Amino acid sequence: MVTKPNPNDDIPKRLEKDVINELPLIRFNGSINLAEDINSFQKFTSKLSKQKVLGFDIECKPNFKKGPNNPPALIQLSTSDEAFIFRLYPIMKLGPLVKILEDPNIIKTGVAIKDDINNLQHIEPFTAGGFVDLAQIAQSLKIEQTGLRNLTAIFFNQRLSKSAQLSNWQKIPLSPSQMNYAATDAWISRELYIIMKDRLDLLDQT
Repeated sequence: MVTKPNPNDDIPKRLEKDVINELPLIRFNGSINLAEDINSFQKFTSKLSKQKVLGFDIECKPNFKKGPNNPPALIQLSTSDEAFIFRLYPIMKLGPLVKILEDPNIIKTGVAIKDDINNLQHIEPFTAGGFVDLAQIAQSLKIEQTGLRNLTAIFFNQRLSKSAQLSNWQKIPLSPSQMNYAATDAWISRELYIIMKDRLDLLDQT
């Protein structure tokens, strides 16, 4: 899927935008599973409940006018080789996902975690557990850029596409490019957590 960097290799603290734009694109090449009803929600959350580390992200339909933001349309969770996309709109219920989101023994990792949790809690209240923000690990590693695109470039020397970021995430059905974009963001969050945590552990041992 992607060559994992050696945690002992030197890494830059930041990269300029024009440098990142010249890097090759990275994309998720595993299987993508879409949950749109209670049966698929239950089936996929049961599978995810056995995982120790999951990449995490949400997508909201962009609001191009002044006013409140749109609620989350999707929540994405990814293992090393499978991505699970849960459609929240228009039903607007978390259902069995709450158990995953509250489990302190399952690490859910991504960027801007606090905002994502707050957005999800507007749909259904839950007590968040096991969330780890990649930005906090990056800061511990003295990395100056903490966005997902920057971290992907710094650690994997590849470019994360943002072409579908402002698309309509309430769209039914989602386009193939939307599906891959959503899956890739969650998956690369997990990959980044693994390599960044390894590097942090090495630093702690010195």
